[in-house]
Amino acid sequence: MNSDSTRIIKAVIFDLDGTLLDTETLSDRATLEAFGDAIPLEAREKMRRNGNVLPWEIKSQILGLRGDEWIPMVIAYGREHWDILKEGEEVSGQPPPPSVDDLWQGWETNLNEFCKTVEECPGATVLVQKLAELGIPLAIATSSRAAAVAQKRLKHENIFQHIPVIVTGDSPTVRNGKPAPDIYIEAARQLGVSPSECLVFEDATVGCESGKRAGCTVIAVPDPRMDKDVYASADVVLPDLWHFDGEPWGISLKMASFAKKPPN
Repeated sequence: MNSDSTRIIKAVIFDLDGTLLDTETLSDRATLEAFGDAIPLEAREKMRRNGNVLPWEIKSQILGLRGDEWIPMVIAYGREHWDILKEGEEVSGQPPPPSVDDLWQGWETNLNEFCKTVEECPGATVLVQKLAELGIPLAIATSSRAAAVAQKRLKHENIFQHIPVIVTGDSPTVRNGKPAPDIYIEAARQLGVSPSECLVFEDATVGCESGKRAGCTVIAVPDPRMDKDVYASADVVLPDLWHFDGEPWGISLKMASFAKKPPN
């Protein structure tokens, strides 16, 4: 734990995807399906055998970014590694990749459908409910667009009913996406507290940087495939939400006491 991370906390702000809801695998599938036949059959078959997930070397780079930032990165990766057509290139029977806007729309449409069955991240419901019972104001700060959040919450009102403030990536008050601090500054403003009085939960390095640049205390809950050393900006790194202990910040909550199986 960093030495400056024990300030008293008055509010908690959550990232959404990969922090409260386990959307990341669904997001990968939605992305690959949005490419359609632009990905040659041989590459698509290889992805199917690997579970229809993005390779970690590109996935780790795009976590937490807004669509207009990560989609060009994936298209460029696809041209290099999946034999997707380059600009101006023509191959009989193979269409060019969708534009950034079309891929973004296709990805979002697919993900909205897939998210009807999305599961929560371990401990998410209990953590949110217990914080709400303690009277701690809660917010979500997500790079997802508002329409996508509306779909993701359908199955999880037990979480969202306790979180009145939701700041999305397409909010007109958020000029720059993560890792810029805008979204956490705006969430704190809507909660009526200083960013320095906020505790942030994030799974992505760009999100951790965003929270720290806003002046918040940041807890990282990374994908287990991530190298924990890249989370140097976070004040605390946890394996999952069940390991949260709020005592250092004046929060009377030890998540392990509510776990059916005590965390290791």
